[in-house]
Amino acid sequence: MVSRRRAVAEFLISVAALVTQTYSRNVLNRHEEYDDPPSLSAKGVLAGTLYQLVYHSASDRDWGRIRSKRYRRLAYGLCWAAVRRRLFPSDEFRHGFDTGGLVGTILYRLWYGVLHPVSGSE
Repeated sequence: MVSRRRAVAEFLISVAALVTQTYSRNVLNRHEEYDDPPSLSAKGVLAGTLYQLVYHSASDRDWGRIRSKRYRRLAYGLCWAAVRRRLFPSDEFRHGFDTGGLVGTILYRLWYGVLHPVSGSE
């Protein structure tokens, strides 16, 4: 079971990361000597958001024992990294996916952790 304290911490860290990422992109866009960072793909943002919503739901409910078994979580992460590298070759999609991941974590942890009890914690 994920504690409410950990869920709130994940929420706050994700908010801080999204603010930092947005600020960094804005600062880099103002510098003339820096190449423009890749734009964000709307499909990437949507895919990243949906992925994180499903991932946090699965983790909170311990589907496939990915939360309780450390090696399963590691194996899942390594497999996902390999698949992600193959399926998302464009920088726009990858940056959008990362931003969407933060948005998905913020939405999930806002609903389950800040406003309501963590799901799977009967």
